[in-house]
Amino acid sequence: MGTKANILVVEVGPQDYDNVAPQLLQALFEVDRVPSASSAIELLSIVPFSAVICRHPFSQMETGDFIAAIRAQTSASRKAGIALVTDPSRLSEAGAFLEQGVDLVLSLGDPQGEREAMLCTLLGIQPRRSLRVLVKLSVEIETGGTDRFVSQTHDVSSSGMFVITRKTVDIGAEIGFSFTLPGETRAFEGIAKVSRISGSRSEGPAGLGIHFEDFHGFDDATRLQNRLDGITRR
Repeated sequence: MGTKANILVVEVGPQDYDNVAPQLLQALFEVDRVPSASSAIELLSIVPFSAVICRHPFSQMETGDFIAAIRAQTSASRKAGIALVTDPSRLSEAGAFLEQGVDLVLSLGDPQGEREAMLCTLLGIQPRRSLRVLVKLSVEIETGGTDRFVSQTHDVSSSGMFVITRKTVDIGAEIGFSFTLPGETRAFEGIAKVSRISGSRSEGPAGLGIHFEDFHGFDDATRLQNRLDGITRR
């Protein structure tokens, strides 16, 4: 058996670490944890890590400076995937770093299953089938007023979906959605919030992760869960 790929976890405290799929990480990767960004930079400069998971904001370093150090040509980990873990109130702030080399922003306010699925995408491993169903569906997104566009899903779960698009929408923004599962004529419609943005640097497709906030149909949430359960049992 080959050597496990390695992940560096930076300034993520014990409680937050328990919320970022530690069992998944430890089962598939060698996980190193460091208490400060400054000590992490020294390690990253000489050890080629596969991914870096950081708590934003850092205690004594600007996040932008830390990212720049990882992406520097002299860094042994310049090709590592970078994920920022942050509080829901700082999602928009953390999302700005997606244009500076960060691949993924994880909100501690999201269900753990969603965070685990997002990490699976970043790390290039197959998520558990019960988390999300990989399915390409046509989906209509409304971002406000008459601004609408039709795109395609990458995956769908009972709590949200990933929409493949290069449209710019702010993290935390409310959007409308409408999609229909194969074999059905009745659409699933409602309101969702943008929970993450994946840029072109990430391993998966560029697009928006959205979290379902409310369905228009009174039984749509149950109907969707039942359909997805049926698909994953096949």
